[in-house]
Order: sequence, then structure tokens, then C-alpha cells
Amino acid sequence: MKKWKIVVDSGSSIREIETTNQNVALEVVPLMINVGNEVFVDSADLDIANFLSELKDTKQKTSSACPSPEVYANRFEGAENVICFTISSQISGSYNSASLGKDIALERNPDANIHIFDSRSAGSEMDLLAKKAFELAETDAEFDDIVKELNAYHENLDIAFLLESVDNLVNNGRVSKILGQMIGLLGIRLIGNRTPEGTIQLAHKSKGQKRALKTLINELKSKGYNGGEIEASHVLNPDIAKAFEEEILKEYPNAKITTRVTSALCSYYAEHNGMIVGFETN
Repeated sequence: MKKWKIVVDSGSSIREIETTNQNVALEVVPLMINVGNEVFVDSADLDIANFLSELKDTKQKTSSACPSPEVYANRFEGAENVICFTISSQISGSYNSASLGKDIALERNPDANIHIFDSRSAGSEMDLLAKKAFELAETDAEFDDIVKELNAYHENLDIAFLLESVDNLVNNGRVSKILGQMIGLLGIRLIGNRTPEGTIQLAHKSKGQKRALKTLINELKSKGYNGGEIEASHVLNPDIAKAFEEEILKEYPNAKITTRVTSALCSYYAEHNGMIVGFETN
């Protein structure tokens, strides 16, 4: 059996996938968040609570930075088959960096199979893609067949965001200042989604958590959710993730829902109390 690597950048919140198959491995390539002169590497051992505390207290400029092509090339080594998912190319340069890393890796090992997916998304939708890729790789099907199946699966995924603040998205040019001014005032939450191209857009505004959760679930339904698998990642706010899960299970008792804490990168953009929901559609 050939060796496989499923590679994600830290736009995904997954840090490990349980398996007994020694021929399939997960690699996470961390992005960096710059807070003034301090650089936080978005690795599994980063203390998210401390990171968020530092972020909240800083008065200095903050930004994110993607891995270098060489970092990607090194992570692609050691397997005949490599599937890589990056955060949306409309949000980060990670996809371009991974593509250049692929070229470097193939110069070193021309016989390798490497495919880079632009997730056109972030967080929980990437988590679903990584889990599906892992599941398919464990079958040891043909590489091209798995890529084809993942493309089809991707077409039946979507994402929604519930945000209380979008300051970092505004400051980094990801959403407009006008939109940013609407959020956080008088308990207003933003329910957002992604465009087909992979940019963030406003879907709804809602006041208060209970109403926002209802609006979020209606957004999922409007996008074709009908009881399929859900990944919900939260910014150190398990209460909202639990409340969301309970509301979903009232309507879809057999829904499979996984909740996890966001990566540092997703915490940076989703901010305090934010939640990102990736879901399967019809």
C-alpha cells in the first residue's frame, strides 16, 4: 500500500485524525500571526487562550502570514500521494505558496502525486474536506479517483459564520469598514457565508445570541442542509457550540456534529465568541 499524506494549513482547526492505518498521515502547516513584534506560530501546542489575551491587550498592528513554499515542499516529502487543502486563496497567499511548494517537491521526487485544493473557505469546511480525504485515502483507491471524489464532495459543502466582532477582518481588508461598524453594536451579530470564489460576505444581521443561532440554522437550511455532517468550531466558547448542537439535533436527531476549538488563525479572524460552521448540503 502506498503512503499518503493529507496536508492542511492552519486555516483548518483539525490537529489530529485518529487512525490505525500507518500508511495515511495528517500534516498541519502552520500560518503565523504577527502581533506587533511578536510572532505566534499556529501549531498544535500554541496556547489559544494566551494568544487571544495577547491579541486583546495589544495596541500594535496585527496581521497573518502564510508558510513559505519550502515549508510546504518539506511537508510533502515522505509519501507517494499527497492531498493538500489550503485556506481560501482570496484570504491568504497560502494556496499560491503550496502550489510553488508542489513544484519544488516534484523536482525532488517526480514520481509523487500531489494535488493542491483551494478550499475557497476556512475552518470547519476545511475540516470536513480533510476528514473525507483521510477516509478515502484509507481505502487506497487510485489517486486520480480520490481527487475526483473530493472535488464532487467539495461541491456539496458550505460554511457559515456567527461573529460578534470583525475588527481583524476589517483591519486586514477582508470585509468593508461599513460592515464592521454594524457588528458589535447593541448586541448585533453577523451571520456570514462565503461566495463561490471564496470571499466573506454578509448574509444576515441578528440581535442577541438566541435569535442569532436561529438565523444561523435557517441560513444552513437555505443553503441545502438537511441533516448531513456538521463541523462547528468555536473561539473558546463551548456554550454557544453546545446551544447550536442542541438546536440542530431538535430538528435533525441523526445529524453527526463535531465541535472543536478554532485554530489561532481562525480565532484571529472569528474573534471572541465567534463560531464557524461547515456543513454538508443536499
